[in-house]
Amino acid sequence: MNLVLPFRPEISHLTVGYMPLLDSAPLLWAAHRGYFRAAGLDVELVREVSWASLRDRLAYGALDAAQCLAPMPVAATLGADGVGVPMVTGLCLSQGGSAITFSRTMADRIGLRSGMSVVDSAAAVAQYVRGGGRLRLAHVFAFSMHHYLLRDWLALGGLEGDVPGIEFTVAPPPQMVRLLESGAVDGFCVGEPWNTAAVKGGLGFVVTPTSNIWDGGAEKVLGVTREWAQQFPHTHRALLAAVMAALQELSSRDVTRELAALLHRLQVLAVPDSWVEAVLRGQGVGAAPRFTSGLQAFPRRSQLMWCALQMLRWRQWSRPLSLAQLTSSVCDVAAFCDAAATLDLPLPLVDSIREGAGAVALGADGATVESRFIDGGELDPADPAAYLAARGWNREAARAAVAG
Repeated sequence: MNLVLPFRPEISHLTVGYMPLLDSAPLLWAAHRGYFRAAGLDVELVREVSWASLRDRLAYGALDAAQCLAPMPVAATLGADGVGVPMVTGLCLSQGGSAITFSRTMADRIGLRSGMSVVDSAAAVAQYVRGGGRLRLAHVFAFSMHHYLLRDWLALGGLEGDVPGIEFTVAPPPQMVRLLESGAVDGFCVGEPWNTAAVKGGLGFVVTPTSNIWDGGAEKVLGVTREWAQQFPHTHRALLAAVMAALQELSSRDVTRELAALLHRLQVLAVPDSWVEAVLRGQGVGAAPRFTSGLQAFPRRSQLMWCALQMLRWRQWSRPLSLAQLTSSVCDVAAFCDAAATLDLPLPLVDSIREGAGAVALGADGATVESRFIDGGELDPADPAAYLAARGWNREAARAAVAG
């Protein structure tokens, strides 16, 4: 395939990192189908062992780009992650694809049942904890949608903030099932296929896909350091265009069997091929990742604003911050638009929407994207303090937190 690009990459050889998850597929598919090569790039894909390792290798230059957790570039740019190397993203790779899973023993003890609503399951957990029960819950990284949506779910039952009886821990995705089996944790929030693996192994009970908590939130993004993006702007755009082409194909035709075979050949996932194919077809016990395309692939500033607000909400950041300045520096709107234009893909008319408000217009042609919060609330990017106030913050304290 030929990609006719108006920009010539400054460098051709790139090292790009990914984690062994189903939603690494856009990067693997771009290499498999020759989209990187068509964009003038020689890309070496490197499997990482943990999100912390991936973040560090990207920050310090061992990787040129990487599949990142959506909040990761925000935390890095803010300096909340302890490393403080500013990062940017010009592309959302996926939405959803993660789930909250408990051990079968703990699910039975709490009274969690199949078909239970998200709110009812959170209420059951709250009742258990308030009655003296203890929970050890794992997620993949401190600055991750998994962490924030897990806490958001618990908050639906009134378990807000640091709750006695709940202990959080971090573990790489491939280790989650082993931790559940050993009894080291009672539950976790992780991407597929690890939820399916827990259920197929007779160990786990899926409480809810995270897309039931926020449908339309970014899950994974393509990240680079700000310095790299500024030094190699044409290379960045060529990389985005190649992955956009892969995303368009993943979302426009049924490539399930070929993709499953690719993941098997590359030995990305240590689970049976039939499980992988079932998840990709939406027949798994969790939820398949939704590979973005068109305007869904635009990393909205309002999505990144939500991530920053979670850092305030869960005490990962305590100083006032300017959400407008922060999200403007993280979201590389120009790079996205330049790359999308080369593929004749729709361009965003605005860079933010009212997150949680349902179908909201984003495209210049009036095209919409979906964003829904289970609690029925919204995040108005013009009034982010209202989001915190609706979740128990004093209004003045909320205003002060986002007035930096």
